[in-house]
Amino acid sequence: ADHGLDLAEKDFTVNTVAGAMKSFFSELPEPLVPYTMQAELVEAHKINDREQKLHALKEVLRKFPKENYEVFKYVIGHLNKVSHNHRVNLMTSENLSICFWPTLMRPDFSTMDALTATRTYQTIIELFIQQCPFFF
Repeated sequence: ADHGLDLAEKDFTVNTVAGAMKSFFSELPEPLVPYTMQAELVEAHKINDREQKLHALKEVLRKFPKENYEVFKYVIGHLNKVSHNHRVNLMTSENLSICFWPTLMRPDFSTMDALTATRTYQTIIELFIQQCPFFF
């Protein structure tokens, strides 16, 4: 609620801030990537041609509710910036996607479909991070 909060002056560790962010997204009633869009993202991801795949993923993004889209854009943009410093922070787009896809998508791990799609979900988030300027 406090938009003037300066995290740097609070002396929080990076892990504390990342944990708070993940906690926030975990507690939303529905994941940031809406359940209704997840199957469409998986279908788009199956396209073999990379350029067609990216365009199909972008089309699915356009169907997100406005609020989800704007927050997702911000989060992915931030993760993209973090990945640019991977030589220092060791957080490549792959590492970031491994850490954040379960929080952003929150699949139902009690179903076999979700269990078999975990690598696909992770790769989709990784693509969004890597190709952030294309998507947004």
